[in-house]
Amino acid sequence: MEKNTNIINIPRFVKNDLSRKNLGFFGKIFLILKGKFLAFGVNRLKGDSLCNFINLFYGSKGKVHFEESNYYKLIHNKKFYYPNKRFLRVVNDENLLINAIKESYCLDSINFNENDVVLDCGANVGELNLALGQYNKKLEYHAFEPDEEAYECLKLNFPNSYSNFHNLGLSDTNSKRPLYLDSSGGNSSFVDFGTSKEISSVKSITLDSLNYKKNIKLFKIDAEGFEPEVLEGSLETLPLINYISVDFGPERGVEQSNTVTQVNKFLYENNFNLVDFSNLRTVGLYKNSNCN
Repeated sequence: MEKNTNIINIPRFVKNDLSRKNLGFFGKIFLILKGKFLAFGVNRLKGDSLCNFINLFYGSKGKVHFEESNYYKLIHNKKFYYPNKRFLRVVNDENLLINAIKESYCLDSINFNENDVVLDCGANVGELNLALGQYNKKLEYHAFEPDEEAYECLKLNFPNSYSNFHNLGLSDTNSKRPLYLDSSGGNSSFVDFGTSKEISSVKSITLDSLNYKKNIKLFKIDAEGFEPEVLEGSLETLPLINYISVDFGPERGVEQSNTVTQVNKFLYENNFNLVDFSNLRTVGLYKNSNCN
């Protein structure tokens, strides 16, 4: 149903309802009109006013709240925070998001074991770690997020793990870089995408500079078009990595070009083979050919 509703300018959390199989023609028309009304409010409201507006329609599925400049919803009886309107991803049903994250990064194709190490490049508020919790394994989760506001929410969401969190970006050099901020979502990037009204100078490092010694089960990369540079800075660490799940979709720069060719060539030249591909996003899962 998503393919048929992309042209309809309504919030994604309403589009999820349009996919219900038992929804008739008039039910869909009603939802589209409801979606138009919700879009009007979402575009004009913020803070408590936005939460109250959303709760009028979706409060029965768990209310959303505004607290000290952040939005949150109770997920598994714990507050899960967002710094901006990206919280709308969990308004309808957080399980839809969790399942989408699992499918987006091909997580079901990986056999996770106790104490496996997971590196999350472009962690944002930690949705990947939320999805990993579905496997009921104690995983060692390391997060890299250069956007300070998203990083603060990441720490709030996983207060017992933040010793492994890094408020910086992965790159091909150890240096300060301009970060072009997306204040309304999760698309901040080291590559200028042309519409950012805010630029922050942040620390970037190579993954190799961290000198990992143990095996890494999964390296997830969602760097908004900066994937080739992240991989270049990870060259010496690659032999330790079992799987790399990389978003190489059309997100690089003003042209919004993809990085499929560069990423695929780099990984094949370094003994990684494509083993799965997401049906939801332009994400490939690669496995180290030297690993069992």
